[in-house]
Amino acid sequence: MRMRVPTKATLLAAIATSCLHSATAFAPPRAITGITTPPISSKSESSVYCPPLSAAGPPIISNWRYESSKGSVSGIVTNHPTIPDGERITTSAVKNPAGLNENLVVQTTSGSKYKLTNVARGAKVPALDAKRGKEKEARLEAEKMAKAASAAEKKRLAEEKKAAAAEAAASKKAAAAAKKASVAAVSKKSTPQKTPAKAAPKVKSSPVLSPATPDISPSALRKLAKSTFSLTGTTVGPNGKYLLAGKPSQSSGRAAKIWTAYLADANIPDIPAGFADKGDASAVEQITIKLSPDYERLRLENSNYNKVQSGLFMGRFVKKIDYIKNAPSNDRSLDGKVSALVIESGQYDLKALLAARNGAPLRGRALRDAAVSAGQCIQAVHSSNLVWTDLKTENFIVVNNDNFNKEVMDTKGSMGLPGVKGIDLESVIVKGGNPIDYSPEACPPEFAKAFVGGYGEDFILDYSYDMWSLGMTLYELSTGLAYFDKKSPSIVTKLLCEDTFEVDVSEVPDAKLRDLIGKCLSLEPRKRPDITGFLFHPYFITTGFGPISF
Repeated sequence: MRMRVPTKATLLAAIATSCLHSATAFAPPRAITGITTPPISSKSESSVYCPPLSAAGPPIISNWRYESSKGSVSGIVTNHPTIPDGERITTSAVKNPAGLNENLVVQTTSGSKYKLTNVARGAKVPALDAKRGKEKEARLEAEKMAKAASAAEKKRLAEEKKAAAAEAAASKKAAAAAKKASVAAVSKKSTPQKTPAKAAPKVKSSPVLSPATPDISPSALRKLAKSTFSLTGTTVGPNGKYLLAGKPSQSSGRAAKIWTAYLADANIPDIPAGFADKGDASAVEQITIKLSPDYERLRLENSNYNKVQSGLFMGRFVKKIDYIKNAPSNDRSLDGKVSALVIESGQYDLKALLAARNGAPLRGRALRDAAVSAGQCIQAVHSSNLVWTDLKTENFIVVNNDNFNKEVMDTKGSMGLPGVKGIDLESVIVKGGNPIDYSPEACPPEFAKAFVGGYGEDFILDYSYDMWSLGMTLYELSTGLAYFDKKSPSIVTKLLCEDTFEVDVSEVPDAKLRDLIGKCLSLEPRKRPDITGFLFHPYFITTGFGPISF
């Protein structure tokens, strides 16, 4: 889960409200002369509300419904300066209710602004209803005009046919009269009888042979491709270059959507490339497309992919295939309104693999393969003078591997995981810069304290940030459970800030790996290893799986 750094003004306002509420509950009213409490307002003794990392934008309402009787919107709120994430709220009446739609900032009559994301299942979207109404009116008007044009065309054709018939009858009558006059003027005796020439026999023309047809016709291929790949009919890119398929997934905490897609065939654009050869699905390569209306964030991610894959160490990130700013599309809701990042697809991520194994950790070669891939990704990032800030099991996928069920059952890890690659470089920042968002389960204690202290947006990023995240990732892979399993983001942040917090890695079964993870999770950032020390740790050199090249 990604959270955004709040501005100092927003944090101070939230703290003042919380303090004032507490004061009036237990003491006579008095003026607030100073604010010294941390910028996290208390919900109860066992939970802490942690506001979003960047409160620059308006509060976000998801799973929303439009209450037509009140003219208001209700739903789940996040990124609110005072209301905890996950609370259900109802706004005051909104302006221009007919224009309500997903991914739209709306304003209420009281002046508040909210960003609407996904609408609740089964709820109506006023903007779409209005659009459908206009489209219906336009369609009926077009049908009416088409009928009138068709009637006029039929009338014209009938008149032309009648005129042509009359002209043909007149010509035939004149020819008959001329022939009769000619016969009467010539004497039968003086005019020898002529034997009429035999008409030339008609030659039957040979039929034109049509080109040989393929085993499957283009129309049949289109139908087969649509059902085989769940094609939506929506294209993205110049000349319908990419075909979207299935349903998109929401990028965690962001407006971007992740689509399964395919490169379109050059000759039959409605089907994936490679499928025209007798409808063979095995010849088709699946790709992933990230569509986002946030042009700047996707431009940054594209730039980060270019940097880490062109440096001294390329790491093991998915291949970036294409980037299209203001991507054209046959869907008017997308056409020119989103940018597209096209990357290599994976079959599943490591978080999903652990879940399918019911908490059984990775072992043996599979665990080392995953650890090496994670380390090499960090090596590529750090050698490019960047900090990832978002290293976690969800951001490592397995590519070119259809053995998911076998991997789930491989409790000893003997099959290995050679196809593990990193994804999602949207939050990568230059070393020495400031974070733009964060994952509580992956952030180190020093950042959590900065965030609670109100200066998270000014935190200086260093490579040690990623080394802590790397330790947390390896702990989860080697034990089967995240270190802060089943704890909310606010509780995780609170625990990291406690003076009594100590890291316990005793659940890691392998002694060498336990030592490596313990070093990465040192509470003192300067004592964490750099990526070179990580990759040359005895766990990788003496695991018994043979030499490894970095």
